[in-house]
Amino acid sequence: MRTSRWFAGILSVCCGLATPTWALADEAIQPLETIQRQAHELLSAQHRDRAEPPQIRVNELDPRLRLPNCQAKLEAFLPGGAKPVGNTSVGVRCPNPRWTVYQRASVRIFDRVLMANHHLARGTVLSAADLRAERHELSVLPGGYETAPERLIGKQLRRALPAGAVIPPQAVKAAPLIKQGETVTLVIRQGGMEVSSSGIALSDAAPGERLRVRNEASRRVVEGTVTAHRRVEVGR
Repeated sequence: MRTSRWFAGILSVCCGLATPTWALADEAIQPLETIQRQAHELLSAQHRDRAEPPQIRVNELDPRLRLPNCQAKLEAFLPGGAKPVGNTSVGVRCPNPRWTVYQRASVRIFDRVLMANHHLARGTVLSAADLRAERHELSVLPGGYETAPERLIGKQLRRALPAGAVIPPQAVKAAPLIKQGETVTLVIRQGGMEVSSSGIALSDAAPGERLRVRNEASRRVVEGTVTAHRRVEVGR
């Protein structure tokens, strides 16, 4: 009976399971606070460069949990799919003897995010006067956010935003270099030669976008890529 109990205790440690209390009667037990501290340190490190320190709460482990004292440095990690903000989970493992514990935690991150200073219509090219910054908890902004004005100023809104709305990255795009009805230069490259002519833009277009242009001389409609202000290259 004594031999079978010893074997069961070794098996549970190798498989990463909590070892029964009787199997640790003659061994040191890992203090649970060291596991919690390791999880806290990992989450803190994820936000080391933030101006405002994160608010981290690590859940208490079940006091009945008994693990053999780790003979190596504990290793904390984020399990697959876990995020370092909001309600999350942190894994803490011991390489010798082998065991792993998953620690629940809550991380609240605050920063000043950019919002619409007033109602903004679709197509607005943003300026500093259109923006204001307010402190928000980031984990409750699943749609994303921006904190640097230079990432938004000069961009064009894809959709209208009400006053006070957080402006996510996907709500903006590069402002058009060419507007519908403008005269543009059409550039066609053939056999190492460059031929240019003028045309009329049939829609707005930003750098790198495709644009349909009506050639003023031939009246034909061609399509090219916007490469610079009022410049469209055909065949790219």
